Amino acid sequence: MSTFRQIAMVVEGQTESAFVSEILAPHLQPMGVYITPVIVTTSRLADGTTFKGGGAVWRHYENDIRRLLGASHLQCVSILVDFYAYPRNAPGSDCCGRPHEPRLCVERRIAAMGAAIDNPRFLPNVVLHEFETWVIAASMDTSHVLGDASVARCLQAEADSVGCDVELLNDSVATAPSKRVQKCWPDYDKVTDGIEVIREAGLTSVLERCPGLRSWVGRLLAH
Repeated sequence: MSTFRQIAMVVEGQTESAFVSEILAPHLQPMGVYITPVIVTTSRLADGTTFKGGGAVWRHYENDIRRLLGASHLQCVSILVDFYAYPRNAPGSDCCGRPHEPRLCVERRIAAMGAAIDNPRFLPNVVLHEFETWVIAASMDTSHVLGDASVARCLQAEADSVGCDVELLNDSVATAPSKRVQKCWPDYDKVTDGIEVIREAGLTSVLERCPGLRSWVGRLLAH
């Protein structure tokens, strides 16, 4: 009988949930890994009503992570949070993330997050720099982005500005990946367009251009 592993992924909102369920899960399933997104709970009323996504701080993520770790059927619990707009008071948030060493800061935040939860079934993760990094990486694989070649050329120019190492596109309020995508693609919709661009290019192409994402996927498979 074949074996499989179940993973829960705590995410910030609808876009990240769609990425996990529509892009990442189908990629991992043939390898025996079944992954389910869980949008972070930001508040819970006395009657049991919950509110999810948007404005989450670290304690919200930590509460959900610890709750999920209590589920014995899950082999792993992971998290998908951005380096840009890192959750307030999250472990490692004092790492300044200077432009020349963002990957070092990511490593420190991942280590700090793991130490804070301190459970072998928890797999910490920080996205460098945010979801739109993957959108830019995906756009580099086609001559058009959902039918608009001018958008693809503009996003390619953004990638060229960092030697095509798109994970180095920075986290300032004016030049973060999401700001660059919005500049090139004024009517961009994060939930629909972002997911479709990645689907169009294929996750494998994005993994080739994003070593941080590739490392995380590899750790999910090995954990």
